[in-house]
Amino acid sequence: MKPKAAAYTAISSLLLLLCFAWAISSGSVPVSMADITGFLLGKTGGSNYDIVMKIRLPRIIFAMLVGGMLAASGAMLQALLRNPLVDPFITGISSGAAFGAACAIIAGVSGLIMPSIAGALVTMYVVYRLSVAYGSLSVSRLLLIGVMIGSFFSSLIMMLNAIFSKDLVKVVFWLMGDLSNINPGLAMYGAVLTVVVLSMAIYFANDLNIMATGDDEARSLGVRVELMKVMYFIFAGVLTAVSVALSGVIGFVGLIIPHITRFFIGPDMRSMIPASFISGAAFLLCADTIARTVFLPSEIPVGVITGLIGVPVFIFLMNTRKDA
Repeated sequence: MKPKAAAYTAISSLLLLLCFAWAISSGSVPVSMADITGFLLGKTGGSNYDIVMKIRLPRIIFAMLVGGMLAASGAMLQALLRNPLVDPFITGISSGAAFGAACAIIAGVSGLIMPSIAGALVTMYVVYRLSVAYGSLSVSRLLLIGVMIGSFFSSLIMMLNAIFSKDLVKVVFWLMGDLSNINPGLAMYGAVLTVVVLSMAIYFANDLNIMATGDDEARSLGVRVELMKVMYFIFAGVLTAVSVALSGVIGFVGLIIPHITRFFIGPDMRSMIPASFISGAAFLLCADTIARTVFLPSEIPVGVITGLIGVPVFIFLMNTRKDA
C-alpha cells in the first residue's frame, strides 16, 4: 500500500474508532467511557450492561458492516464502469434486492439474504443488457436505465404493500433503511459472505486497475475482460444484496465514500476497496448515531440521513463532470 493510501486508511480507522466511542456512549441513557471500557474488557453486571452490550454494540457492528459493504460495492461499480456517479442505489441494484427481500417479508420467509441476492443479480443482468448499445456498454444509458428499473421495482413493492396491507408499516420503514432490527444469525452469515467477496475482489483488483486503461489494452496484457466484468458485477451485487437484507435500502453511501476515498488516495483498487470499506463503516455509523439520538425519544430511519447528505453531493458531482 502506498504511503498516501496507508495514511488515509489510518486516519479513516481513527475516525471509525472515534465514531465507535461516540455511538456506544450516546443515546437516551448516557453511559460513561469508564463503564463502557469495563464492559468491553469483560466486566459484567451494572444497570447499563445490557444497554451497552446487548443493544448498542450489536447495532454498531451492524452499521459498520452495512456501511462498509455499500462503500466497497460502490467502489467496484465506479471502477468497473469508469464513472464516479455510479452506485448500487442509482443503478437499481438496491431496488431489485429490496423487491426480492420485500417478497420474502410478505411471504413470511425468515431468511432475506438469498431472495435479496436473487433480486440484485436479476436486476444487474437486466440493467447491463439494456445498457449495451452497438456492442459496447453505455454508462449514460446504464444510469438512466438503472433509475428507471429502480423506480419500476419501487412501484412493484408499493403494489405488494397495497395488496398485503398488514405488512405495510414493516416493509415501508425497512425500505427507508432500518438498523434497529438486528438479527445476529443473519449478520454473521452476511459477515462471512462479505469476507469472502472482499478477499476475492482485492485479490483480482490489479486486473481491474489494468482495465481502467481500456478493454483492448487490458486484453492485450492478458486480462480476461468479460470474465472480470461479470465477476465484479456479481461481487457488487452480492454485497449490495446482503446489505439490503440486513438493513433495507440505504442510498448514497456507495456514491459518496468511494468518490472521497479516490480523491485522497487515487484509483488503485488494491487500496480503494479496503479504504472505502473502513470509510463507509465510519460514515454509516455516524449517520445511524445521528438518526437515533437527535430526535430522542423518537428515531428516524438512517436512510433519511444518508439521503439528505447524498442528494446534494450527487447533484454537485453531476454539475462538475463535463462528460456527465
